[in-house]
Amino acid sequence: MHLSEIPQKLGQTRTVLLLGASLLAMLVFGMFLANADRGQLVDETRQLQHSISNLQTENEQLQTQANQLEVKLELAEMRAEQLKQEVVRLEEVVFNLQKDKAFYQHVVAPETTQDGFFIDGLELFETTTEGYFKATMVLLQQRAVSAIVRGDLKVAVTGIQNGKHRILTSDDNAILPEGNVTYGFKYFQPVTLYLQLPENFEPESIEFTTTVYQYKRRRGDYQRSYNWQDILVADQ
Repeated sequence: MHLSEIPQKLGQTRTVLLLGASLLAMLVFGMFLANADRGQLVDETRQLQHSISNLQTENEQLQTQANQLEVKLELAEMRAEQLKQEVVRLEEVVFNLQKDKAFYQHVVAPETTQDGFFIDGLELFETTTEGYFKATMVLLQQRAVSAIVRGDLKVAVTGIQNGKHRILTSDDNAILPEGNVTYGFKYFQPVTLYLQLPENFEPESIEFTTTVYQYKRRRGDYQRSYNWQDILVADQ
């Protein structure tokens, strides 16, 4: 090798070293970037796992609350059904007590319907309007010494509506547009009533009660019950 070739060889070696150094630097930089991306991915993965864990915990809490609410709803529905059955039972008890009261009043104190004041010729007629009935009767008194008697005749209709016993009265319900029947007579007084029954109501009996006054003094009480079908006049 001549001395003149040495610089040329050194230049080639320097170039190779520079290329090698550049490649090494690029490799190191690439590894650095890869490690940086890997670290970022690891951080993002941890955050996602943490979020998933939080969502799972929240979902479990919501599911627990939903189960608790479902149990409370079932208990509330059971309680409501029990109360409904209790109301039906109490209505039945009240209805039976009212029937027993009317029966014993008639048996123990028959004079309340036999004290000279009575209803005669009671008849019921079904009108062309559904739920409306016409009732005709005559109020009478039979006494050796007749004087004007006065009072208010109350009407109560007993029946079944939507499977439940119900009592409609002229005091509390609109079965009579004019309310209780006010009377005042010496011998007799014809009376015509127009009864209005609610929808789905099946009448079973009708009862009349009144406190009779004479000379501004209470003479006695009157009570009489009739089977609805017995006084209902069939269409001719």
